[in-house]
Amino acid sequence: MRLPLAALALLACAAASAQYPSPGASPSPPVATAPSPPARIADVAWLAGYWVGEGLGGEVEDVWLPPKAGVLLGAFRLHRTDGKPGFYELFAIEEVDDTLQFVVKHFHPDWVGWEEKDKALRIRLSRVSADEIVFGRIVFKRTAPDGLVVKLAIREKGGALRHETLSYRRKPL
Repeated sequence: MRLPLAALALLACAAASAQYPSPGASPSPPVATAPSPPARIADVAWLAGYWVGEGLGGEVEDVWLPPKAGVLLGAFRLHRTDGKPGFYELFAIEEVDDTLQFVVKHFHPDWVGWEEKDKALRIRLSRVSADEIVFGRIVFKRTAPDGLVVKLAIREKGGALRHETLSYRRKPL
């Protein structure tokens, strides 16, 4: 399984360039299996909107649709500094068993997926507060009404953890 950032979370990134996570990179869920805290999609609805920022060596964008039927659905893209696309993500935060989970699938710019055809990366909620959402080693932190930072710990193929920070500001569509 792989991730960037979501991170998109969120994010990982294009295999063609060593400055980005390789397709084999993945965020590592926490080792402990502590139960997820209770939460509803309304607790994270502040993510809805269009976010533009910097990270992973380029320009990053997230679009989160308004919550509906217990799901906050979104998309991510990375524009590399050379003007070419880096990678894409489709993702969601879903209500599951009285808590939340982050679900993501990654794609190269040619729309070839990183995860297996019928698989997606699924990470249960670790912690939630009014301004922070944590899924394993992916942290979404509201820094201002229109400010967002996403922190990722990406496990590289060799096993080492690499930390990335994406800084966003909310913009009108």
